[in-house]
Amino acid sequence: MLRLFRFLVVGCSFSFMFLMGYFAPGAQAQSLYEDITHAFLPDDITYVMAGEIRVPIFESPSALPISRGAAIILADASPTGLSIGDARHLASLLNEKGWHAVVSPVSFTLEEEPDLPVDEAIHPKSDSRLQRQSYVSSSQHLTILINALNTHLESHQGFRMNIAYGMQAAQLLDLGSKGIIPSPDTLVAITPFWPNADINRGVPEFIAGTEFPVLDLSINDTNTWASQTETKRKQLAITSLKLHYRQQSLSTHNSTFGLMDNENSAKIQLIAGSVLGWAQHLGW
Repeated sequence: MLRLFRFLVVGCSFSFMFLMGYFAPGAQAQSLYEDITHAFLPDDITYVMAGEIRVPIFESPSALPISRGAAIILADASPTGLSIGDARHLASLLNEKGWHAVVSPVSFTLEEEPDLPVDEAIHPKSDSRLQRQSYVSSSQHLTILINALNTHLESHQGFRMNIAYGMQAAQLLDLGSKGIIPSPDTLVAITPFWPNADINRGVPEFIAGTEFPVLDLSINDTNTWASQTETKRKQLAITSLKLHYRQQSLSTHNSTFGLMDNENSAKIQLIAGSVLGWAQHLGW
């Protein structure tokens, strides 16, 4: 009962922080990671150092004697993203098929509020919370975190798979296409997007510029940003003669926010099936 109470309290805290735009590496990110630490028992969590930030991760071994490799699954506290509970459920499904999995939460950096003239009008359709997320600073934090996770997994043999959702997927595609982060053996990008028109238009080019296999999963009407580039992502991958690219559409309802595992999530069951089918297609 006490543990359930802690889950509920921290879950409410995460939802509040998301609505308030409370994601930033540094002091604020450290607070987010500390809240995650307090929500789980010490035996449930391992830690990696992403620069000066201590990041809690959830690690689960392969359930088979011979591991296929290691999968890094990025999660966030967004109600519409890949929650920690869903990410851990996905990890357990990959464990059953021989994958060692690490679930890592990721925080976003916020831009400083601009000093706007008093009489400057703001368009009523503007989403100030999303527009305030800093792409550059968030990418820098993600770069450090991915490098730390890869170092943590050095002792595990086999293939390397990165799985990311939404904004984190877009960032990994960008960083991977530029060679800023180590290339995984494959990246699973689930509804990749960034809530800025200029950056979002570049997502298809990010995919076309990657040298590693990409599974591009689209979940029905997740958001308009991802839908805007869905067709062009596939077209540009084909016209750029990208090897080992697959775009697949999944029709399911998004899971609700949660820290605890949701073993009845249809979305995660479909994602896991697509990921495992993709790995089999690659000959793994």
